[in-house]
Amino acid sequence: MSAVVQISAIVEVEELIPPGFGNLTAEEKEECESFLQSLIRTGGCEEILRGTMAGSFKHGVISACLMGRARRFQQFATSCAEIEFPANWNFAGWDNADEPNWAEMAYDAAAKACDIFPISINFYDFGCLLQKQGRHGKARLAFKEFLRRANVNEIDPVARAAVSSRNIADAIEHACKSL
Repeated sequence: MSAVVQISAIVEVEELIPPGFGNLTAEEKEECESFLQSLIRTGGCEEILRGTMAGSFKHGVISACLMGRARRFQQFATSCAEIEFPANWNFAGWDNADEPNWAEMAYDAAAKACDIFPISINFYDFGCLLQKQGRHGKARLAFKEFLRRANVNEIDPVARAAVSSRNIADAIEHACKSL
């Protein structure tokens, strides 16, 4: 019970994401803070949030949240592009100005994830997203950065943990084929 009280104190006293962090929008900050708070509530984060890895942990979690956001937006973009309207559909007077540009929102979220926590696997995920969007030149750049970083052992234990949970060999193979 005391761990829960101490963790609650961390959430209440310390601002999880400082203003201006990573140039996040208010919506991105809210989503990332909710994600961080859900991890804190599950327990086991107290030592990390109080220890020397607190900054790296927050960067990793925020980055993971943003990359998840990018994947979700890319799915929306793909779903919207696949909708086939009947030939006799009347578009007169239809204004899609309020429709979000899901592909751009996905791009922005993935780019921020790479900026906030520049680990190899984030650049791989960004490259895959760019491929899906047909931005093959930018995808090649992201894959090159992934391959450059994949050959360097991560010093940061949080970065090491994030990379170790993925199949790097398959990612390297895919990136090499995409160049």
